[in-house]
Amino acid sequence: MKGLNFATKFALVLCSTSLLAVGAIGYWLSVINLQTLELLSQNRYQVIAHDASARLSEKVRSMRVLLQEANDIFSNLELSNQAAQTLVVSALQRNTEIDAIGLYDVEGSFVDAIAKGENILPKHLPQQLIDTLNISPNTVIIGRVGQYTAGQAPMIPIAIRFERGDGSRGILACALTGQDLSAFIAQASKDAFGRKEQMYIVDDSLRLIAFHDMQTLLKQERFFGKGIFQEVKKPSQVVIGRDVSATKEYTTPDAREMVGTYITLPEIRALMVIEEPQALVYRSVNEMRRGVVVGLLAVGTAAIVISFAVARQLSRPINQLLEGSERIAAQDFTYRLDEGRGDEFGILFQSNNRVAGELARYQQMNLNKIVGTRNKLESVVRQASDGFIVIEPNRSIFVMNDVFAHWFGADANTAEGRSFLDVLNHYELKQTIMQAFVDEETHIPVQFTLDLVGEASETVVKGTFVRVMSENQLTAVMGVLRDVTREVAVDRMKTELVSIVAHELRSPLNTIRGFSELIKKGLDADETQEFAGIISSEADRLNGVITKFLDINRIESGRTDLRKIPFRMHELVANVLKVNMPLAEARGMTVETEIPLSTTPIVGDPDLIGQVFLNLFSNAVKYSEANKTVRIEVVEGSDTMRVNVYDQGYGISESAKEKLFTKFFRAVDDERVRQHVGTGLGLAFIKEIVEKHGGEMGVESQLNVGSMFYFWLPK
Repeated sequence: MKGLNFATKFALVLCSTSLLAVGAIGYWLSVINLQTLELLSQNRYQVIAHDASARLSEKVRSMRVLLQEANDIFSNLELSNQAAQTLVVSALQRNTEIDAIGLYDVEGSFVDAIAKGENILPKHLPQQLIDTLNISPNTVIIGRVGQYTAGQAPMIPIAIRFERGDGSRGILACALTGQDLSAFIAQASKDAFGRKEQMYIVDDSLRLIAFHDMQTLLKQERFFGKGIFQEVKKPSQVVIGRDVSATKEYTTPDAREMVGTYITLPEIRALMVIEEPQALVYRSVNEMRRGVVVGLLAVGTAAIVISFAVARQLSRPINQLLEGSERIAAQDFTYRLDEGRGDEFGILFQSNNRVAGELARYQQMNLNKIVGTRNKLESVVRQASDGFIVIEPNRSIFVMNDVFAHWFGADANTAEGRSFLDVLNHYELKQTIMQAFVDEETHIPVQFTLDLVGEASETVVKGTFVRVMSENQLTAVMGVLRDVTREVAVDRMKTELVSIVAHELRSPLNTIRGFSELIKKGLDADETQEFAGIISSEADRLNGVITKFLDINRIESGRTDLRKIPFRMHELVANVLKVNMPLAEARGMTVETEIPLSTTPIVGDPDLIGQVFLNLFSNAVKYSEANKTVRIEVVEGSDTMRVNVYDQGYGISESAKEKLFTKFFRAVDDERVRQHVGTGLGLAFIKEIVEKHGGEMGVESQLNVGSMFYFWLPK
């Protein structure tokens, strides 16, 4: 279609669309009809099959009822054998389903028959049926289908075991013969289809047991891999024990295409098959398909004639539109099409003329729009929280935001268009920018430490300068910097913490090592005992440092499980004081308490809260002169429980209070504090405990006067 004009292409497309539409509709209708027929056929087959199955079940039930009645007669002690047989004959006359009942011994061998017509009974009952009867006496049992008499059709024995009062025993049996089943299934097929060959029955090994043709039935043909069972290759694939049905399309061994359904007959362990030729079932679909082909030919002829007529009418306005488009492409926006047409092309011509007018207007606005876009970009850059600068190849600043200008002492409003060498005073920054212009590295990482006016501490900025390339030409150098002062401070704190921990561990280790060396050289018993005590004390100190440090880390990381149980704060404080009062008594100190007789229970971990109070109490005793007073208060508020510990100790300076609860920090403003051994971990530890309980800890202190430590927990 490359050499055809639009009108011709349109005609061809219109023809093709018409044909495709008619074809698609026809195909769709045939598919719907086919699906409907399949569904109707399936439903019809299911109804026929279930009706036949119900009638067959009624026939079997009638036979079982008669056998049960005969068993009741033979088991009656008041009846003689002759009278019992007479009653059985009478019952047999009333039943239309059974022609004969056989009498068998307990071994299953035929003895006699009670018959009203032809006596078609097995000469010997199968052993499997006899075994089942021995297990379930007085119960009617249906045996497996089999060819129990040579030259005859297969049959299904139905039997019950009886025992008379005189001790005689035997088996009563009748048979559902292949002739009966074939007559039944042929009549059911004739009633449903008007033909007797549309239905047959096979057993659970797919052997034919009921068929309209007796010669075929006597051949005992199996249907593995044939017909509707073409997917069944072995007996284990046949399911008889429950209600199963299936509808399929298949090809018979004699090459006939069929549609069929089979349902299971669990009572006699068989399957009933109903089938019809596909040509008969889908006859209306084939007729519809032929109609669709005829319709396609008629519609196609009409579509070709109409399409080419319409195409000729379209060619003229299309050519006018083409000329108008070429004028617009040549930027001649003065050309106008005739808007006087009364059809859709008139509306299209009006639109084309409006487009030409708008393009003329946009041509004038284009420069202003570019400038506006640049201003928006500059606004975004200026409002960014990071420092940002772009420098052009001629070394002039294209854009610099206020954050970058503030860090390096420049004026962002007057910087644009000027050389960065004149605007920036930071030597390292200018060297980095020059390096970006001359190096081949695309990304240059940088970090600067700045002393900003009005800032108490140094500001650290970190980022990257990037060479912006286009077609292997440098178009700009862009720098993006971020304030990383906080991150640097955190790294510094980590380093200091490692140093403090190393110092706290090294001191006791050096002591242990020194005294261990002395003991190795050989000392008398007293010195050895003394040095061993020192080593033990330093080891305890070392263990205490490590234990407290690990406890703090476990609490901070949430790996310590807090017990949440109710306890009373006044009882907890009193118990801790009772156990640890000797600490104060040893130094001649007085302990005053203001504790309520009862407090409201609060929820928390009483063991950890006990450690908090013990730490505050022992610190109050340790860091006070002898013979001073320590005061304990428990104050219950409306929604908090507070504990205050007052001492008359050395006091803490304002500068030390800011770091007092930091790990490894000790307030050594007073020389007397240095006399006491400590790790600087205790307060940090108990503060974490209080905060994990949702509370708060604090201190109020004055040098050489005393301190008041407190904590409160929510109620």
